[in-house]
Amino acid sequence: MNICIVDDDKYVVEKIVEGIDWKKWDIEGVYAAYNIRQAKEILGTLKVDILLSDIEMPQGSGLELLEWIRERRLPVECIYLSSYAYFAYAQKALELHSRGYLLKPVSNRELENVLGNLVEQMRAGKDESGRNRQQAKERFWRGLQAGVEDGVSEVDESGYCPEDIFILCMLRIFRGMEHRKVQNDAVFSPTLMHMTKELMQENGYEVDTIFRHSDDCFMIVYRDIPEGKEAFRDVVRKLLLRIVRELHVTACIYVGRSFYIRTGRERMDTLLQMVREGVPCEDGILFEEEWQGREAVYVPPDFSLWEQRMVRLQDMDEVSGQIGDYVTALWRNGQANVEVFGRFKADLQQMIFHFMMENDILMNQIFEAGEFEHYCNKASWTLRDMKEFVSILFRKLKAVIRVEDTEENVVEQIIHYIEENLGGDLSRAKLAARAYISEDYLSKKFALHTGMSIPNYVSARRMEKARDYFKNTARSVSEVATLVGYTNFSYFSKTFRDYTGCTPNEFRNRYNR
Repeated sequence: MNICIVDDDKYVVEKIVEGIDWKKWDIEGVYAAYNIRQAKEILGTLKVDILLSDIEMPQGSGLELLEWIRERRLPVECIYLSSYAYFAYAQKALELHSRGYLLKPVSNRELENVLGNLVEQMRAGKDESGRNRQQAKERFWRGLQAGVEDGVSEVDESGYCPEDIFILCMLRIFRGMEHRKVQNDAVFSPTLMHMTKELMQENGYEVDTIFRHSDDCFMIVYRDIPEGKEAFRDVVRKLLLRIVRELHVTACIYVGRSFYIRTGRERMDTLLQMVREGVPCEDGILFEEEWQGREAVYVPPDFSLWEQRMVRLQDMDEVSGQIGDYVTALWRNGQANVEVFGRFKADLQQMIFHFMMENDILMNQIFEAGEFEHYCNKASWTLRDMKEFVSILFRKLKAVIRVEDTEENVVEQIIHYIEENLGGDLSRAKLAARAYISEDYLSKKFALHTGMSIPNYVSARRMEKARDYFKNTARSVSEVATLVGYTNFSYFSKTFRDYTGCTPNEFRNRYNR
């Protein structure tokens, strides 16, 4: 292998060239460049396998250099060395499929570890002819998706044989309100794919390959799963829970039947149809055996009866439960698919909107901007999400009716919660979510009842609590700040001074005289 080191600081280049034992990884050619122009000359005329590059340089950035490499499809892996811990740099580096991002100054040992791992991965990923086998696998499955490939009849460049057995899965992501889709998705996708491979392999399942199928869908190819469906389901549940916990999105997965690769085209078509039409269960998992590909006929329930019962507040929970039971029965009886859930959802919305109109309830009293659309859009995709949509609708309707009827009681409940949680998250969003009403609606009712905005009220109560701590305890300023919900101690001191006219230490000294 050959490596090219690019940095405008000649001392850095010399230190790396002289400090690394290149023979350890059979790296024969070590080339040095001190600007982008020199690097392009080397890359354009010599075989280079690894690029070790600075990012910020006077005549052009290392990110621009890697873009140039990718445009020309040069088979070069890149590791960045940078003095800047900018998230935007790291994000762009991931987008360009960089294999590492190290902050200067970096020790020889740290650099050797990263280089060693990269070289081993490169060796493992290439067959005898030098082709990247992992890329060949992805090309094969994408070919099946596009309908331009059939199952293999002999060993192909991916290493597959006709008797190989696989299972195809599709992982679908639903992004929350706080995780809106952005154009640059370079950090999220690699993290998700790495997390999926890591967790599944930790539990004994071989992920043959994983790649992005569409904006929010990822194709996972497994070697045959010998332990059975239920054991596999348990591990997939763990994966979905981890995705929720660490990536702050929800997810579901569609699992096809095992098959010989020679029938891959047919099985791929079946999986894609299941993704378009099937509805995963409450755990977010749908096996092909559960779907069966049957056409479902939508028979509308008696919405008028439900709406009549909603007039009485005490029946709201019962109606919500009945609707949840209805959609669950649809799924269990094989009568649930995306179309049926979509038509049911449209009828349910019509009933809810009519009820709101009759009771002078406005949408902005219940939902934040975009919140209703978020829950509504994903409600057709899984039984879990449909039941969540129903539950949230009814909880919010009930909350608004309760506020209108007993405004004082609701505000008092929020005041009590604030008093009990002065050290926690007391944002408008948090309090509104607790009351199941919109932020603006809660703020309006709170101000009418107390004469203060929520932020001003929370700040005043926190300062009063801080005064009590300084009067009655020997706790430090930082401890008190933390206890009343401040992580920025200087901001806490400024706020305390604005509220009392003196700093925390001055207040304590005056009081203890």
